[in-house]
Amino acid sequence: MKNNTRHMAIVLLLAFLAASCSSFRSPVKKASDTFTQKARQFSPPPGRAAVYVIRPFGFVAAGSPMTIFMDHRKFGKLPAGTFLYGEVLPREHILESAEFPGVQNASLRFKAEEGRCYFYYATVGWNLNLEPLPDDEGRRRVEKYEQSGENTFEYKDEVPTLSK
Repeated sequence: MKNNTRHMAIVLLLAFLAASCSSFRSPVKKASDTFTQKARQFSPPPGRAAVYVIRPFGFVAAGSPMTIFMDHRKFGKLPAGTFLYGEVLPREHILESAEFPGVQNASLRFKAEEGRCYFYYATVGWNLNLEPLPDDEGRRRVEKYEQSGENTFEYKDEVPTLSK
């Protein structure tokens, strides 16, 4: 009896792993080459700061893109192994990861300074996580990963207010 239960558990585990691997990575809509080159210059325009949100490859929910928000506006969708890029005004901002079924959302406040680049790591586990990355690690990952073509973030001259 114990042997049958053990065999059944092993078969179920292998079936789960096979199903997970088949959807390991969602299709990635690529950003334009021009936009990717601009992001990889690591040089925001005058009066702005650059924000990069990077999602590494991972096993958990790798087939589902994360939705990222900046100041309560959609920044874009972030499939595994991609990054988002945006230029922001120098002031306080809130970065959020949300709309991911079954896990707790994440948010992170930061103050952007003109001319600086900010790198954040977005991961999925029991919760969504957003963590600051050191500059050198962020730049290395941006060079390594594709830029998500699902980037919808653009402020122009409009500045939304943040709720406290």
